[in-house]
Order: sequence, then structure tokens, then C-alpha cells
Amino acid sequence: MSDFFDKLASKGKELLSTAKETANDLIEKGKDKAEELKLEHDLTETFAALGKLFFEKEVEGTEPEGLDELMNKAKELKAGLAELAKKAEEAAAAKAAEVKEAVEEKAEEVKETVEEVKEAVAEAVEEETVVCPVCGAKFPKGTKVCPICGASLE
Repeated sequence: MSDFFDKLASKGKELLSTAKETANDLIEKGKDKAEELKLEHDLTETFAALGKLFFEKEVEGTEPEGLDELMNKAKELKAGLAELAKKAEEAAAAKAAEVKEAVEEKAEEVKETVEEVKEAVAEAVEEETVVCPVCGAKFPKGTKVCPICGASLE
């Protein structure tokens, strides 16, 4: 019974660890999403300012001031968005590898458990059978005569 409670406590610790990792992942994703939204907002404002400058150039025929600065800012913002996308892709790949490893570990644990159960069942069956001393056939305990060869099993 103590073994049961030890396993239960172990599983509880695993669950808490997984919950903590998940919470940290969500926090990190939330921060990245907030940064992405800010960059997209800044990019939209920069594009609007660029549009205004180009409009003034076409309509008023003036050479717009700050055009190069706005173009550079737009490029930087686009690069920042690309960097965030790459970071998200790398995080997804790392998480996929982590999940794959965890699944492989669990599969191995399940395989070991199945082997243990098979052995336990085989032992239980062995304990509950008698073997005919003449033909070697196995029968449930309590069988008095071998139904194959007629030998006494007592």
C-alpha cells in the first residue's frame, strides 16, 4: 500500500512540474504576442506616415522630409516581426522534440509495465496449474486426471 502512495505522490509531483512548465510557456507566448502586436501597430503607423509623405510628394510636389528615416524604421519593424516569427518557429520545433521525447519515454514505461504484467500473469497462471507428469500438458489446479493421456495428476 505504501508503494501505491509513493507512486501517487510521484505522479502528483510530475503533474505539478508539467503545470509549471505549461504556465511558463504560456507566459512566454503571451509576452511574444504582446511584442508582436506592438510591432505590428508601430508598423501600421509607420506605413501611414509613409503614405502621407508620398501623398504630399505627389499632390504638393514637395520633397518629403524624414522619408529615409521612416523607410528604415519600417524595415526594422519588419525585421523584428520576422525575428519573432523565427523565434516562435524554433520554440514550436523545440516543443515538438520535447513532446516526442516524452512520448518515447512513456512508450518505454508502458512497454516495461506490459512486460511486468505479462510476467505476473504467467506466474499466476503457473501457480494455478498442474503439469501432467506423463505428457507435460498443463491444467487448472484441482484437475485429478489428465484428460489427454489419463495419467493421475495427484
